[in-house]
Amino acid sequence: MSKKLLVLAAVFALALPGAGCGEKEETPVGNENMNANVITANVNGEVLELVEPSELEDEEVGGAEFVQYTNKTLGYKIDRPDKWYWQHLIQRELGEAMPEVDDLFVTDPNPLPSLGTEYLGRIVIEVSRRSLADLKRNYSDLTSSAVTVGGISATKYEGVRSNEMVENQKYITYLFQKDGKTYRIAYTKLNSTTEDEAVFERVVESFSF
Repeated sequence: MSKKLLVLAAVFALALPGAGCGEKEETPVGNENMNANVITANVNGEVLELVEPSELEDEEVGGAEFVQYTNKTLGYKIDRPDKWYWQHLIQRELGEAMPEVDDLFVTDPNPLPSLGTEYLGRIVIEVSRRSLADLKRNYSDLTSSAVTVGGISATKYEGVRSNEMVENQKYITYLFQKDGKTYRIAYTKLNSTTEDEAVFERVVESFSF
């Protein structure tokens, strides 16, 4: 017998002593969180709601829930934060604004800024014809470490910048190459928190081809 049925059986057993021959009904119901396992049991007119918390906790990271996204142009998959703003642009849509970039995915909990601004969004996946050496120079002031992303050797850059333009802005960037293209998976946020960064790391960990 499944865990769910055992829980329901226990509820019914507690309710039956004073129940007589009342009708018992078990029906699944909708919920805002469609990943939650929510069931209502109608016992003698009293509606009992049963939820398995462990399943809910597994679906959340940093307060965000995730849905799978597939980039059909390049074939990679990620788990993106659900209910965040996002957009996917290819080279002909990027045009002169980003001439060396072939593919761009951006997501942010807030409305996305116009293309061409320095800040594209909190999480960016950029695929370009830019060299790794050129990109690495942009992060020379950050701490670097060797990692893997989707089974591919990569370099992770991490640190905080404060200057005349920004103050306490966190940067985390993964750089790697595949099939002659350079991939940049980047996170940027002012006053970043551990929970914010956990959402980004979940996206990176889910990256696969």
